[in-house]
Amino acid sequence: MRATHGIFAALSASFSLSSAAACSKQALLLVSSYPFGATPEDTIPGGVTTLKLGNKGLEQVGDISSICGTHPSWQTLVGTDQYYCINENWDTGNGTFTSAKVNTDGTLAFMGNSSTPGGPVHIALFGEGKRAITSNFATSSLDVFDIENPAQLQSLDNKAFRPRADNQTIKSRPHQAVVDPTGGFVVVPDLSVDVLHIFSIDQTSLSLTESPAYSFENGTGPRHAAFLKSGDKTFLYVIAEKKNSILGFDVSYGTNSLTLSEKFNIRTDGSDDAPREGSSGAEITISPDNKFLTVSTRNETVLSYAPVGGGAKIPSDALHTFSIDAATGELTHVQAAPAGGSLPRHFSFSKDGSLVAVACGGENRVNVFQRDVATGMIGKAVGETVLTTQVNHVIFKE
Repeated sequence: MRATHGIFAALSASFSLSSAAACSKQALLLVSSYPFGATPEDTIPGGVTTLKLGNKGLEQVGDISSICGTHPSWQTLVGTDQYYCINENWDTGNGTFTSAKVNTDGTLAFMGNSSTPGGPVHIALFGEGKRAITSNFATSSLDVFDIENPAQLQSLDNKAFRPRADNQTIKSRPHQAVVDPTGGFVVVPDLSVDVLHIFSIDQTSLSLTESPAYSFENGTGPRHAAFLKSGDKTFLYVIAEKKNSILGFDVSYGTNSLTLSEKFNIRTDGSDDAPREGSSGAEITISPDNKFLTVSTRNETVLSYAPVGGGAKIPSDALHTFSIDAATGELTHVQAAPAGGSLPRHFSFSKDGSLVAVACGGENRVNVFQRDVATGMIGKAVGETVLTTQVNHVIFKE
């Protein structure tokens, strides 16, 4: 999502709610956002906003932070206070990779930063936290950073990707890098070229060596992925943005090799129906207990959501939850829950899985829902707020 929606500008400028059903759990959330406004003159720069969840719902802590720049699009928290973010900066120029400390009240203290090629959209850590990868969507590449000293981030390597072989006008658009459970491989969903780039990781030097990619049908649009180690088996799940589907794979290993064998290709809602025209897959996440898989979809708005603060119901995209068969990796659809608005680009679980936070960019709304850990079912909202910038990513700080 890289365009503001003027229809919501007046709403966001005048309406910032903080409400909830009673919530006994206390938590801080960090929310990144793009700039937002109906015209260039009234556009509010993006940044990182800290929210506090408690008995009063979601309350903003301090002002929006510009530490990560004006177009932050991904955040990673290591432990309780080591924080990394990227500035996608899709208007002009290079991006930025930034490190910070999270203070006890959730505000951010700058540590260091480094330039990246334009359009970074994701951060992945590997090598026991010694290295980081930024996936550079706009410039068709990955950057590898030494982060052993978070105050001095050092760029070590850049991996550039070629356009699609049968159509050189289609440029590579890497959207994520995912480290496998062994820590020995990285897979990179390429949204435009329709492949998973695969790299092995040298465990001594922590350098990356590219292997043959896994190819999808043209027009699939692999966006994000999640590995699952289950007993002696490993599975990989990929959400396809363009096909609005979930693909499941068996993962096998050889000497310095990772092989994928497709198991299934299903709709994000688990049905046999054709996807709604214009709909797309967004995020995919496995629950902390590894028993459930949840995905978000955009531009469907087939559900509705009743705001906690009252008022008319609003159209909502969905969070679809599947149970995972631990022996086979197969998925069974168990719920379609409202995301709390439209365009849920990202969502995340609390550490114990009892809460799920959703960033709905269509209305600049952040929602927090209760979640039944045993059944995987997402329940009532316990917090919601509307920001003045276009939210795109939300994580818990616990």
